[in-house]
Amino acid sequence: MMLPEYEWIQFRKSPLRLVIGQVRFTIVPRIDDKAFVADFQDAMRPQYPRASREATVTYQLSSTGINPNIGETLWRFSSRDNQWSVVLGESAITLEARSYASMSDFMNRFQHVLEIAREKLGIIDRLRLGLRYINEIRYPEADTFSDWQSLLNSEFAGFKVSELLEGDIDHTLQEIQIIRPDGVFSIRHGLLSGTIVAAQPQEYVPGGQFYLIDLDYYDSTPQDELDISDTLQQVLGYNDIMYRFFRWTLSQKLYNYLEPHI
Repeated sequence: MMLPEYEWIQFRKSPLRLVIGQVRFTIVPRIDDKAFVADFQDAMRPQYPRASREATVTYQLSSTGINPNIGETLWRFSSRDNQWSVVLGESAITLEARSYASMSDFMNRFQHVLEIAREKLGIIDRLRLGLRYINEIRYPEADTFSDWQSLLNSEFAGFKVSELLEGDIDHTLQEIQIIRPDGVFSIRHGLLSGTIVAAQPQEYVPGGQFYLIDLDYYDSTPQDELDISDTLQQVLGYNDIMYRFFRWTLSQKLYNYLEPHI
């Protein structure tokens, strides 16, 4: 079966909690130096005026959510509403979006960040490229895994384990990795509780169960030169596949509930 084509739409009840675009590069130890980072910070300030330093947090996904591991120190430059952040480490630069309106906006911001990183920090190579979408789908009448099986594409979540084992499913989690010509497409999905994306200050996140669809597409092929135009085209290709896959997972009932609009 080929992945269907879909018209691009937005959802008024978007389940998208976090979008991450990242480029990894050969380690630059001087990024820990305030003076070295100063020009980069000045260039970021118009869009991302809030600056802070924080410890690296890497995440291991489990049935209880995402478990953090503390690592290197990072620079974080955020918009005033904290909906957008640029995170700079000694071997990676990341754009995070909590307020995602369009791929066009994300791409423009990502391009700007990469251009400034190349100009101000001397980032010239690319060791890894990644794009990630974390969706937490909530539905008011979905109380059991069987309910979610009727809300999602039956080919995506069709295993009736509750009938097989005669019990109520508390949570599920599955990870699938597909090796494709342009990278690796990783799909994590399942029924969880609470949230896996830490809430912002004063942000309300409903409790209870939700269905996670966490899509991560990446390319670990080293490139001696950071070709920004080529990188952006690759991100667009990833976005197309991820969007089409997400749409494929939704039943018509859930699609309508999320209130699609052009």
